[in-house]
Amino acid sequence: MSLLVGETAKVQVIIPNGVDPHEFEPSAKNVETINGATLIVSNGAGLEEHLVRIIDQAKRNGVPEFVVADHVTTRRITRDGAEIVDPHIWLDPLTILQAIPDLAVELEAFLHIDLATRAVEVENMLAALNSEATDIMSEVKNCTLVTGHDEMGYFAARYGCTVVGAIIPSLSTSAEATAGQFAELKRLASESDVHAIFADHGAPTHVADQLVRELNVQLVVLTTHVLENGDNYSEFILRIAHNIANSLD
Repeated sequence: MSLLVGETAKVQVIIPNGVDPHEFEPSAKNVETINGATLIVSNGAGLEEHLVRIIDQAKRNGVPEFVVADHVTTRRITRDGAEIVDPHIWLDPLTILQAIPDLAVELEAFLHIDLATRAVEVENMLAALNSEATDIMSEVKNCTLVTGHDEMGYFAARYGCTVVGAIIPSLSTSAEATAGQFAELKRLASESDVHAIFADHGAPTHVADQLVRELNVQLVVLTTHVLENGDNYSEFILRIAHNIANSLD
């Protein structure tokens, strides 16, 4: 957002960096900010679990919303007989790139400025980022992943990885795995000869540690929901790619 609008608009982020968006609980100040917005830009696809009701009310009050997931090709999976959308779209730069033209048009309508040049610059940045991440991941001969929750689908599809399973077999960290699901994950990981467990901060530590011990593999923390040390988006994606590549080389 900031790369598109520059100094022409104030961008306020509701979910603080480092807070799991699946578990974030908004404050009264957050509700006030949302209702006072000129435009709400949301990820969508159920990511903002505890903000949906508040955003819906703001929309009824006349605040427009741009849902990024509605402007990209989403990953759909079937769980318990129902098809659901994977909300982790930010883990693939080219998926995010798809939304930039429509977002720029939407912002132009509210800001009354021409964002065509900025939009092209952002698209070029995302394309270059994808090329760099592709080069890093091309060094991985067998990219087989066990993750914290089902978060790495977009990244895996883009960069030639296979996700065997997740410690939390859900798109949200608010779910829990059963003993049977843990046993099945352990079996799949062993059969797939995984070399590392890639867990985000939302994964239960005791379960990850048990899996690491029983499989005799390393635990690698992937910060898939956090910008570390003032990272920008490019550094965020490249750090994930380097962490995976370095652990599987």
